[in-house]
Amino acid sequence: MTDSRRKGGAAYHQNWITFVGLAVMLLGFFGGLFIFLLELVSKQAAPYLGINYLAFMVLLVAGFVAIPLGMWKERRRRRAREGIEHAPEFRLDLSQASHRYGALSFLASGLVIILLVGIGSYRSYQATESTSFCGELCHSVMEPEWTAYHNSSHARVSCVECHIGSGAGWFVRSKLSGLRQVWAVSVASFPRPIPTPIVDLRPARETCEECHWRRKFIGYKEDVRSYFLADEENTLHSLRMLVKIGGERTAFLKGSGIHYHMLIATNVEYIASDSRRQEIGWVRVTRGDGSVTEYHNSDNPLSEEEREQLEVRTMDCMDCHNRPAHQFPSPIQSVDTALGEGTIPQDLPYIKLEAVKALDVDYNSTDEAMVRIANKIRGFYRREYPEVLERRADDLRHTIKAVQAIYRRTIFPEMKVKWSAYPDNIGHRDSPGCFRCHRESMQSDDGETIFTTCSKCHVILAQGESIDEVNVNFEQGLAFIHPEDLEPMDEFEECVECHTGGAELYE
Repeated sequence: MTDSRRKGGAAYHQNWITFVGLAVMLLGFFGGLFIFLLELVSKQAAPYLGINYLAFMVLLVAGFVAIPLGMWKERRRRRAREGIEHAPEFRLDLSQASHRYGALSFLASGLVIILLVGIGSYRSYQATESTSFCGELCHSVMEPEWTAYHNSSHARVSCVECHIGSGAGWFVRSKLSGLRQVWAVSVASFPRPIPTPIVDLRPARETCEECHWRRKFIGYKEDVRSYFLADEENTLHSLRMLVKIGGERTAFLKGSGIHYHMLIATNVEYIASDSRRQEIGWVRVTRGDGSVTEYHNSDNPLSEEEREQLEVRTMDCMDCHNRPAHQFPSPIQSVDTALGEGTIPQDLPYIKLEAVKALDVDYNSTDEAMVRIANKIRGFYRREYPEVLERRADDLRHTIKAVQAIYRRTIFPEMKVKWSAYPDNIGHRDSPGCFRCHRESMQSDDGETIFTTCSKCHVILAQGESIDEVNVNFEQGLAFIHPEDLEPMDEFEECVECHTGGAELYE
């Protein structure tokens, strides 16, 4: 039988499908090669390059499949035109040179494709697992979290170690969730701010406890904090205390301290009536000896219907450490830190007050904030202390830059992100934090309250302008002296009744 390729005057590969497949395959090959060479000379990690690998690998495979597909369709077309109903069976005869060359070409091409797809897939995987991919690919959406991450103690921990962890199951779940998020960004349907907490976040024992072992966080930890009053002298008021971390394997603090909540022999469950888990209506404590106590919030009791419908959550690390890598400090906290570090001069009159007031404004954009913060601070000194403008122009310029820097790393008007949008549950000054449960209104049926005394969690050693000398009973400590009026604080008084983190405190 005469070979149809010779009779037709052209080989089977001469058809538009095969030609297009060859072009697409070459595009994928040289595109992937270009990205590879670009990565070699690039000095910075670029998530977009890694993602492009995936696109070029898809082109490479698609083109490789299209080439024989086009040849097969062309062969069928010619045989149908010649009236041949059944094509001869496929036969590979390696004794024929044409068969050998074809088989070797196919095998070599296949091996090259497998190698390139493997490299491209691995590089695409690396790119999607990188911190730069998480923070920069959706820059406008993730800018607040990306900025806060770089200013956190977890700045050298990759995003996926906390948000995904190990194992194929959670990897697949995260990628499926990522596809939904990419779609939301592409159609601009994402909320502002992004709601927290993350509902389907992996349990802390499978992520956080890969590094942090609860049994090793034991005993006391010293904590020194500096606060500045909103007066003309920006008066310093320091606080030195021991925080009772507690732990399981220590006789000194066994069964007490803050990590009482996390002891293996103790189980704490709660029901929150709001999505942010700031309003706690019910708590149940199951102790190692089997005793159980339930507490109800008399100020905001849960109905029977709510008890049945709302989630009963078992307390873990993230219920207190809810902002481990994405903290947005309040203006008061940020300015206190800057004054303590010397970034803002302590001897500029009323700078604590004016900096907080300049930060605590709902600006429409970051660019607007930069201009108005500078105008507000300069305007105050122009009106009240004109000599500062004349004699301390450099100090004032550096101060304005410091306040603007605080705004850029803690407040993001485009995403409606600031300290009040993401309350921090560690502590209890600018947000309820510990007082969500530890409050006088959270009582058991027999009248027992969760709240007992401040010294259960921390012991104040010294406070005021000088905290170097300590002479105190370590069990009881000192009563907290409010720096504004120098009066002892009532233990049942919640800080958030006055403190909101912003300038409202000074009104």
